[in-house]
Amino acid sequence: MTTHWLCEYELGHPEIDRDHRALIEVLAILSMGYCDRDLVDTQVKILERYVIDHFEHEESLMRQGGFPELAHHLDLHAQFRADVKRMRAEWVAGENPDLQAEIAAELSHWLINHIQGADRAYIPWILKT
Repeated sequence: MTTHWLCEYELGHPEIDRDHRALIEVLAILSMGYCDRDLVDTQVKILERYVIDHFEHEESLMRQGGFPELAHHLDLHAQFRADVKRMRAEWVAGENPDLQAEIAAELSHWLINHIQGADRAYIPWILKT
């Protein structure tokens, strides 16, 4: 799974694409191999905050557009938020030395699949508003 932006991830909505690109950039830093603990902590905090803001924005656009699968999409977002929060807590506890790689791999996989699947499904709904 790649951790850099590819044009195939673009959905055609400039704000959403910009947010997705920023999320992937954070994950790319985490996937570089060993990073200083403070750098990883900072990137995970950025990811946590960005996910909250980005998902709120997406969810608002989906509501405005009348996206019929909103409830399911909200569940997907809630699970990702929980995963990020859980991984951050594990990172702070310092119990897993391989967690940096796990964070990068698991969250990159989820995000890219989410962009290309679930997010692509709502784009026609939000572009019509």
